[in-house]
Amino acid sequence: MHNAQRQVGGIYLIGQLLTTGNVINTYTAYNRNTNDVVGLSVLELPATLPPATTLQMLQPLEQRKAVQSPHILRIHDWGIDGTRLYIATDPPRGITLQQVMDNENIDLKRALDMSKQLAQGLKVFHEKGIAGIDLRPQLITIDTVGILDRVQSDDIGLRAFLTAIGYVNLTDKQRSDDISSLDPRYSAPEYIQGGAIGSESDVYQMGLLLFTLITGRLPFVGRNLAETGIMQANNPVPLMSRFNHKVPTALQHIVERAMAKERDQRYPNADVFLSALENIQLPLSAAELMAQSGKQATIAFTHEMQKIDDDILAQVPDAPLEVYTIPNVSHGEAKVYAYLSLERDEREVQRLDITQKSIIVGRSDPKRGYSPDIDLSAVDIHRTVSRQHARIRFEETFFSIEDLKSHNKTRLGELPLEPLKPEVIKDGDMVHFGKVRMRFRVPRI
Repeated sequence: MHNAQRQVGGIYLIGQLLTTGNVINTYTAYNRNTNDVVGLSVLELPATLPPATTLQMLQPLEQRKAVQSPHILRIHDWGIDGTRLYIATDPPRGITLQQVMDNENIDLKRALDMSKQLAQGLKVFHEKGIAGIDLRPQLITIDTVGILDRVQSDDIGLRAFLTAIGYVNLTDKQRSDDISSLDPRYSAPEYIQGGAIGSESDVYQMGLLLFTLITGRLPFVGRNLAETGIMQANNPVPLMSRFNHKVPTALQHIVERAMAKERDQRYPNADVFLSALENIQLPLSAAELMAQSGKQATIAFTHEMQKIDDDILAQVPDAPLEVYTIPNVSHGEAKVYAYLSLERDEREVQRLDITQKSIIVGRSDPKRGYSPDIDLSAVDIHRTVSRQHARIRFEETFFSIEDLKSHNKTRLGELPLEPLKPEVIKDGDMVHFGKVRMRFRVPRI
């Protein structure tokens, strides 16, 4: 991208390319007016489409912009810059549901919780009269920083517009996250057959997702696009108990009704579907059974685990932070994007190089075998740094920092960072990770 194209709408300085598709690219960006880090979707508009017609067709974006929920990606702004449509959203965080399904074992309780959160977001859409949401797992984000999942739908509401201008096509791609494609494996029959789309279509997708989360597989996958479409329209929902014996019969009935072939036989909207999920009683786990019987589940520390704790404490220096330094870190020929400088009397005594575009700053956890990209254990005398304390990212044209729900906050200068809200960080800025104070530096070329 040429420098002239790096700025969009006279406001947004484009940073890192996140995803690329047939017609839409997504980036991180810096809002020059507010200093906010945002997500930015950019679409090249057809040259043959009259500007007045384009604006009229995009008016649903105003309705989508008004929708707010913890489980829906928020749209802050949108506009047209020459031949480009841009949509500014909350910045990206977490990983996609597809990545979670590919790399983690999702138990029944977690699958149900994820589905409830998605249904809560879908309920807000339906209450605003918005339907036809793209619920593919590649377009759903899971934020796993902290104890619980936070599930968010990332659909920005362009499917109807893209369909109207002929940009949406059926695809057999296995990992497509391009919103201009329509994947029959994740579509209600009416999408494939060209029928009317409504809230019941979204409920079908929710049922399909719930099936996939519980069983670890899609209900209908044919040898090609046409066969998959036929299966979606005609085949009964497989028994989930074939793949997961813990599935209650009541949950099977919910999925079957949500995925009924005829729209009028499904739950009419997300609110009714959510109510059905709320009434599901899952079998109690062993820990829950123990708690119910009045017993406390405890974790006994072995002699070896206690020795690890003692060794860590023995390594914590008694001297004040300003006179303690950590060993030099050598990265060979690795590119250094920036570094954190530990200073004493305004003089650098140690630097920690940032050699990746996205790094986690925190404290190691020997018991769990976890170590962050930049480990402050040795300088964190008071243990005020969380295991995963903050994230620093190089966004190609700027750097950002966000607090990862740390216990003792991250401060940029005197500004306490709002958890999971990236802020622009510049050369020379002072950062506090709990009580550990470091200066952010960008190497001079």
